[in-house]
Order: sequence, then C-alpha cells, then structure tokens
Amino acid sequence: MNIEKQTGAKPGAIYHFSCKVHGRSDGSNAVKLAAYRAGARLKAETTGRIHNYSRKKEVLWSEILAPENAPSWATDRQALWSAVDRIEHRCDAQLARELEVALPLALSPTDHCNLLREWVSETFVAAGMVADVCYHAKRGNPHSHILLTLRDIDVNGFGKKNRSWNNLSFVEAWRASWAEIVNRYLEKAGLVIRIDHRSFKRQGLDLTPTKHVGRQTPWNGEKVAEVSMENKLILIERELQEQKRKQKKSAELAKPQETVAPAISPVCMPTQRPSRVRRPRPARVQTNPGFARGSEPSF
Repeated sequence: MNIEKQTGAKPGAIYHFSCKVHGRSDGSNAVKLAAYRAGARLKAETTGRIHNYSRKKEVLWSEILAPENAPSWATDRQALWSAVDRIEHRCDAQLARELEVALPLALSPTDHCNLLREWVSETFVAAGMVADVCYHAKRGNPHSHILLTLRDIDVNGFGKKNRSWNNLSFVEAWRASWAEIVNRYLEKAGLVIRIDHRSFKRQGLDLTPTKHVGRQTPWNGEKVAEVSMENKLILIERELQEQKRKQKKSAELAKPQETVAPAISPVCMPTQRPSRVRRPRPARVQTNPGFARGSEPSF
C-alpha cells in the first residue's frame, strides 16, 4: 500500500501519546468501549444493548494479545470485555486503561502493525495485561487505540486489581519505550527523522508546543477553530524565530574578523634583565680651600 497516496500528506512522524482510565462513573461499559475502537458489533450483557460500529471503515487491523497463562476466551473480544463488565460491580469501578498513540506517516501500514504488535507484547502483555489493539488508518492521521485490562489473569480468569500498574513511573517508562521503538523502525526504514517523548523544555528548546486539535463535530466547531488558529500563530512565531537565528548567523559570518597581532615568541624574549649602567659621578669641587675636616668648632 502506498502510504503517501493513502494519507495525502508529506511523510513524517510526530509524537502523540495519551493515557487514561475509563470507568463506569462516566456511563461507560467495557463492551461499548471495545466495540467503538474495533469498529465491531458487540452486545453488552449487563445492559442488553447492542453496540454496532461496523460502519467505521478506518479500522484497518485489530487483534487481542494475551499472556500465555490467560484462558482461551481472553482473545475473543465479546467474551473478554463481557467478563470485565461482569466482574466490576461498583458503580464507580474502573474498567480499562486506554492508550492512544500516533503512528508515523513515513512508515507503511504493515510496519505500523508490526510495530504495535512488538511494542504491546514486550511492554504490556509480558507484564500480565490483556491488550486489545486497534489500528485506525485515518487519512493523514494513522493512530492506534489500545485497551488494557486492569486485573491479574490466569487460567481461572480475572483475579484482583493490580494497583502497581497505576504507578505514574510506568507511564513515563511507556512513553520512553514508545519513542524508542518508533525510532528503531524509522532507522530500519532508512529515514533520518526521529521522535522524542520529552517536552521542548526538557530538550532545552525554546519553542512553544502546539495543541492537539482533534476531530471536529457539530458541537465543538468553535473550539476546534480557536485551537487551530492558536497553532497557526505558534507556527508563524517559530518561523520568525528561525529567520532571526539565520539572520544573526549570517551577520556573524559577514562581520570582518579583527586582526590579532602575532604573539612574541618566547625565544625572542630576553632571558635576563640587562645590567643597569651606572653613570660616573662628577668630581666634588671644594669651595672653601681653608676648611679641613675635623676642624669644625665643637659646641
């Protein structure tokens, strides 16, 4: 598949990584979350409703990756997320953790799938989570939604909630590992572009970051237009700063260099201080010839 023809944009790569936890307190259920991201038709057993998102044509690939000790039904989307809904009884229960990552336009869809499968297997499945990976080949914005389970799992099903996965240090490690594996695939493809999970400030760059615009809907048109205008102003400011840097560099190169007098070689410098020449003193002239020393009157 020709990625340039598919996206209609210049190949490149940006860093986008978001992490959030979905709970029942906001009216969600696990089956609905999975159906929307996978573009599938699933039935929620807890509510009896059918959630049909099969018309979503941007879902190019989806797969469930589970640990080796997980039961066979863990790789079935309907069975997996129905089990999550059944085991979570509280009205404010947390259902799943979602990661959203942007995929490089410079890589092909095949590379995107291999990249996601490798990263999710090494980072999350190896730690004991079940991951529902969905690849959205949206025009100009290929990205992936990854739903992760929050409980330990074995052959008997779900166990207790693993609270250690909520540690913020894990999020920073996940962000860094995502940038690392994307850069590895970019290098393998012979590309020089790279991404960085650190902010401009942490990188030591004096740049203002742009804001994520998101998809425009009938309810957020004003907000999308406002954020888009802010991003345009930020990009214009960056161009002006770059022009100033180029002008300053050109002025420094055009400035005539000052001629520096050659330093005196140590060989040419005198090694000893010249001896001081003493001038002869003039002879004393005696103005009183009759005066002799020792004849001074004593008082």
